[in-house]
Amino acid sequence: MLESAKDDRLDFRLEVADLQQSATQSMWEIRRKWENKHDLSRAEWIFLSQFAQVACEQLSGDAALPTPAAFGVLLEAVLAVRALRGDRGVELDRYYLGNLGSQEQAVFNDRQLDPDLVPRVTAKLLQELQASPSAPKPTFAGRNLYVAIRDEELPDVVALNRVLAPRMEMLFRLAARGHWLQEHRPVISMRDREVITDSFVVTVPRFRLTFNLANDGNLSMLISMVDKDLAYPVSTYPEIKEFAAMLERVSPGQDWRGEYFHASTRQKTAEQPVRFQFHRHRDTISIGFSAEEWQRLKEAFAQAAETPKLEKAYEELSLVYGEL
Repeated sequence: MLESAKDDRLDFRLEVADLQQSATQSMWEIRRKWENKHDLSRAEWIFLSQFAQVACEQLSGDAALPTPAAFGVLLEAVLAVRALRGDRGVELDRYYLGNLGSQEQAVFNDRQLDPDLVPRVTAKLLQELQASPSAPKPTFAGRNLYVAIRDEELPDVVALNRVLAPRMEMLFRLAARGHWLQEHRPVISMRDREVITDSFVVTVPRFRLTFNLANDGNLSMLISMVDKDLAYPVSTYPEIKEFAAMLERVSPGQDWRGEYFHASTRQKTAEQPVRFQFHRHRDTISIGFSAEEWQRLKEAFAQAAETPKLEKAYEELSLVYGEL
């Protein structure tokens, strides 16, 4: 039974199922192995790729897809794993091309598939992603990576680590994003974390942003609105990232409906100025802004994003919550 299980790759499935039983702890242990430059098992790579697939395909409200750079790394990772294959691969290539939206249908009907077709289609997608941030994203690239790691005939796990390890930082961030979307928990272990607290302030006319890095590694923010004599807390990194995206995306006639916030604009008559407003879903307290105030708040966030402390905090938290 054990020999047949090995032939049917049930050993991978059993290992992956075991990792899924404690997904957050498994993610944390994989991160520790990566940081200590230890190779991952094939089951661990499959486990990560499953969450990367979730990161690419599961959305909430107006939340954006992963960045073009992230999709680029996924596409390159699939090619790297595919290049290790042994004998078979035609049916896998058909699967990859179907998920990439290849228009070369004539090739699909041939018994022999051009082995250069997948690299050619992938190279074209990579060029499009690099040329324009607004280019359509290959949403199903994550499932291609999952199937490649699971089903390609590979020489050994050492070769798999050799081609994927250089791309691990982005792959882990994608997996952490998928983990957050599915599990709603950060990839963090209090047992092994050093206790760090820090805070800093960014000020622009009418607004002051106070950021606090708590001892559990989480980031919180207090928006002080001077003219309104109001202090508004944004308590988690995912909320802060969505708030920043909301500020950028909302414009006259363009609303925002995210997981945490809803924002809109209104203008009673053509002669009256546009007003901006937002509320958080869980408290429904609506706050209004003039166009100038909204712009000032955007400037405050842009200024904060350029501070070394926030850049460092974002870099760490992108490994805890993923690319949000």
